[in-house]
Amino acid sequence: MKRLIPYILLSLLTLFMSACSDEEDFSTSSSCLLTISNDTVSFDTVLTTIGSSTKRVVVYNNNDNGVRAKSVRLTSGGTSGFRINVDGISGPYAENIEILGNDSIFMFVDINAPTQNSNVPKEITDTILFSLESGVQQYIILSAYGQDVNILQGKVYKNGENAVMDSNTPYLILDSLKVEEGATLTINAGTTLYLHSKSYIIVEGKLIVNGNETQPVTFKGDRTDKMFPYLPYDRIDGQWGGLRFTESSTENQISYADIHGGDNAITCEESGVDKCKLTILNSVIHNFNGYGLTSTNNKLVLKDTQISNAKYDCIRLIGGDYDFDQCTIAQFSALHSERGYAFYCWNYYLSEDGDTVSCPLNVNIKNTILTGYGKDELAVCMPYTKADLVLSISRSLLNSDTTGMRRYISMNIDNCLFESEDNAAYKAKNFKTIDTHNYIYDFHLDSLSLAFGKNGERNLGAW
Repeated sequence: MKRLIPYILLSLLTLFMSACSDEEDFSTSSSCLLTISNDTVSFDTVLTTIGSSTKRVVVYNNNDNGVRAKSVRLTSGGTSGFRINVDGISGPYAENIEILGNDSIFMFVDINAPTQNSNVPKEITDTILFSLESGVQQYIILSAYGQDVNILQGKVYKNGENAVMDSNTPYLILDSLKVEEGATLTINAGTTLYLHSKSYIIVEGKLIVNGNETQPVTFKGDRTDKMFPYLPYDRIDGQWGGLRFTESSTENQISYADIHGGDNAITCEESGVDKCKLTILNSVIHNFNGYGLTSTNNKLVLKDTQISNAKYDCIRLIGGDYDFDQCTIAQFSALHSERGYAFYCWNYYLSEDGDTVSCPLNVNIKNTILTGYGKDELAVCMPYTKADLVLSISRSLLNSDTTGMRRYISMNIDNCLFESEDNAAYKAKNFKTIDTHNYIYDFHLDSLSLAFGKNGERNLGAW
């Protein structure tokens, strides 16, 4: 035993010296600085009182010796709405944060922006201050723009109510919004509606959207951050539900609207053709995770309107009476490897009992571009009866071979242009920008498109 005592003492001395050595490894030299992955952390527009996404910052110590921060804190004390988590410690203030030599820690930043009392986005700034033991101070600048919103959660406009949404402050729709039968909702020019995931606008009464050329009404998802540094969620479909017009709803009108990024843009349940169910003018319906426009046995009028990029069909019609004039119907979705047609229609449906029910269909298309990636973007399901499916297309540009379908339906084609690989502008080349990497689309016409007239004026399409 006596022989072991010197070895035990030596081991204890070694451990003691090692502990002292670790303590000495933390440098107090002003030349030992931290390297921070971001000197600025910026958030795009954030909706006030709604928490943002979280961003990660990596703090590196590239020195051989450890570096200790006496404190890491928000200079606002947390009143700005920014929040930090430093190496697992949450709060506006953390003490004695140690980073070993050639090591790193993670920091997480988000913001729950307070109300700004402003109709326009207002800048919010703060600073994360690192106070090192050496006396050196290092900073990260934080910035965001806070946008106040009117939050409507489970909102219902009752029978007899004539409600108006104005453009002073955007609206955030949670848990959907309903316009009951007998109620009317009017949305004025310049109004923006943010809709949360799976939220719909359900119209049993009447919806009037009164946008104008310089102040459209916008329907979009409520995620204002980015999926990737180059890709905002605003360019991704499936961010909200859509607009649904029920059986009792007729005489709706949408003018100068921008409707994008949801599941099913516009769904029209059956109301018959005695009254016009919906008129859409000068609007954009773009980028949906389901259908762009679906309708069963209704009367609809669309003019100067773009319907583009859907997982399934941009337009799907079952029976009814439809007029399309000066529209662009384009299926160039890059988010889905398999996509539907630009235009798909038929004249029957199955009842709840499984019986086939005839539903006469009359479609009139003129001055319109109908195109997409597919070999043929115009599809007609085998009709219930030939006489009850009438498709008239005049002065339009088509990515379709209509020869086969003429045997099965009543089809009138007058003075139309048919796309071909021989055309200088073909499919996507008709348009200014089809960027399938960044999901940026500009459906204004390219100068080489056949939709331009001989004198350079636009003859066909919405824009």
